[in-house]
Amino acid sequence: MPRRSRRSVRHQYLVHAPPARVFRALTDPGEIVRWLADVAEIEPRTGGSYLVGWNDGPQHRGEILEFRRGRKVAFAWSWEGVALKGTRLTFSIAPRGKGTLLTVEHSGFPKEAKWVELYAGAEWGWTYFAMNLKSVLESGHDLRSPLDG
Repeated sequence: MPRRSRRSVRHQYLVHAPPARVFRALTDPGEIVRWLADVAEIEPRTGGSYLVGWNDGPQHRGEILEFRRGRKVAFAWSWEGVALKGTRLTFSIAPRGKGTLLTVEHSGFPKEAKWVELYAGAEWGWTYFAMNLKSVLESGHDLRSPLDG
């Protein structure tokens, strides 16, 4: 499918934490469960596998498409039971002053009616979770409600 017939979610956040700390939060299973999911497994290397899941909720598993320690990690994002194959979730970080610029991009959503809800969910979801990551790293406060999962 031509690139112009696809859409992407792309956001940037200034996180008041060192780049190494932000990267660890994105790639260490013990850190991922602090801001994103209930369970996480990750082989931190290009070609490695990952699992991110919620109790009584979705499970995302697949391959790490790109791993540049301290700078970028990209996942072939899939959702068991949902046609998310072909989307790519990328977290990139760069130093900014005393903090880190985090770029979250979830790309590859076809511009088709059956993908509208998944695209909208990614738009909302990555905003929610990126703000929670920022909160956890900056203040230690997890914004997720105990009723979320």
